[in-house]
Amino acid sequence: MFKRIEVLALCLGMSMLFFSQFSACGRAPTIDENAGPVVAWGRDRDGESTVPEDLNEIKEVAGGARHSLAIKKDGTVVAWGRNDHNQSTVPDNLTDVKAVDGADFHNLALKGDGTVTMWGAEEDVPEGLNNVKAIAAGGGHNLALRENGTVVAWGINNVGQSDVPEELNDVKNIAAGWTHSLALKKDGTVVAWGGNEDGQSTVPENLSQVKEIAADGRHNLVLKGDGTVTAWGRNKERQCTVPDDLGSVKAIAAGGTHSLALTEDGTARAWGCDRHDQSTIPDGLPEVKAIAAGGWNTLVIVKNE
Repeated sequence: MFKRIEVLALCLGMSMLFFSQFSACGRAPTIDENAGPVVAWGRDRDGESTVPEDLNEIKEVAGGARHSLAIKKDGTVVAWGRNDHNQSTVPDNLTDVKAVDGADFHNLALKGDGTVTMWGAEEDVPEGLNNVKAIAAGGGHNLALRENGTVVAWGINNVGQSDVPEELNDVKNIAAGWTHSLALKKDGTVVAWGGNEDGQSTVPENLSQVKEIAADGRHNLVLKGDGTVTAWGRNKERQCTVPDDLGSVKAIAAGGTHSLALTEDGTARAWGCDRHDQSTIPDGLPEVKAIAAGGWNTLVIVKNE
C-alpha cells in the first residue's frame, strides 16, 4: 500500500558517513505526456519523502543524498528535505532549467542557454563554463559535458575524480559516483577515472555497445544496446548482482547501495541493499515511465491514469 499525491517521493534510508559515501543521484529523464504522479517509498527522517502538497506539472525528478528535486514544466525547480547546507533552498529567479542533479549537500541545474547553476554547500561554477548539454554531481565533485563532446570537472580531487583524461573526447553522456567519474563515448565504450578501492574505475574488458550509464556510491551500471545491464564496483550489498530474470531494460539508475532498472513493459526492478525496503517494489505499482535513485531516495514516475 502506498500513498499517491500529485508527486510522491520514494526515499531510501541509510546511515550517513562523514561526507557521505553516496553521491550523484540518478535522475529521471524528461518523460512523455502520459506520465503522471511520482510514487515513493523509504526513508523520511529529513523530510525527503514529504513532498509539497501543491507540487504538480513535473517533467523531471532527481534525488540528493537526503533531499529531493523536481523540475516543473515551466522550467522552475522545487526542492525539499534536508537543508543544513541550503541544498533545498532553490536560488531566486532560477528558471529555464532543463536538467538537475543532486549530490550530498549541493545541486546542479542545467539551463536552456547551456549554463550551469549550483547551490548548497558548493556554489562556484568554473568561469566561462557554457555550451553544456549534460551535468553530473558527485560526492564533492562535478562534471559538465559540453556540446563539443569534451568534459569539464571541478570540486574535490583527492583521488583524481576531477582529473579528466587528457585525450577524452567524443563523449555523449556522463555520470558521477562518490569519488569516481564515468564518461560514455559516442562509439559505445566507457571511460572511468578517480577512486578505485572497489574496482569502480576499472571498466570491464570488452565492454561495448553501451547506450546509457549510471553511477553512485562506489558502483556503476551500464545499459547495453541489446537491453541487458552490466554492473561493477562495490557489491557488498549485492548492488552489482544483476537479476538473471531482469528481461529487456530501457532505463537504469544507481542508488547509494542499490540499483534500479525500468523494463520495456514499464516494470520497475530493484536490487541491492533493502534494509529500508528500498529494493522492494510496492504491490500494485502502475506502469512506470521513469526512474531515479540517489543515496537515500528513489523517485518513480508512473503513467497517468
